[in-house]
Amino acid sequence: MSFFLIFLAFLLALYIGFYLFLSREMKKEENSIVDLFLKKAGKVPALVEVMRPYVDKKEAFARLIEIHTEVMIESTRSIYDILEHNMRLQDQFSFLMKLSMQIPELQKQEYFVYIRDFIIEYERVMRSRFKKTNAAIARWNKFVMIKNYTGIGFFLPGKDQAEII
Repeated sequence: MSFFLIFLAFLLALYIGFYLFLSREMKKEENSIVDLFLKKAGKVPALVEVMRPYVDKKEAFARLIEIHTEVMIESTRSIYDILEHNMRLQDQFSFLMKLSMQIPELQKQEYFVYIRDFIIEYERVMRSRFKKTNAAIARWNKFVMIKNYTGIGFFLPGKDQAEII
């Protein structure tokens, strides 16, 4: 009987250790993606101000400003909150980048080049962050599966997570 209790205590301690480590790892990956996204969203006002003198039709910025306002007002605490916002922002950035290709003077403007390069680098970094996050989610899901195969696992917290991409 005492062997069983010791084994049960060992399993519980092991579970708590893995639970804390893996949940902290997932939260860290998620926070890094949210921080990167907020940096990207923070570039919107600067991009608009840099491009405004070169663009005749000010309506070109209306949709981007509207999306930026939504992003800043709504909650962006998890990856799932920002995926749609990022897609919509990226569509508008792509539109403005295509528009900027028709304005040679703008391509020489240093701050515009900095913002353009930041956005290009952002997309590359996000792809690698999503891969790391998906790996963390896969480890978490494996942990939950193993936890659920033990009898005590059904009484302890932890549920499957969906992969991002």
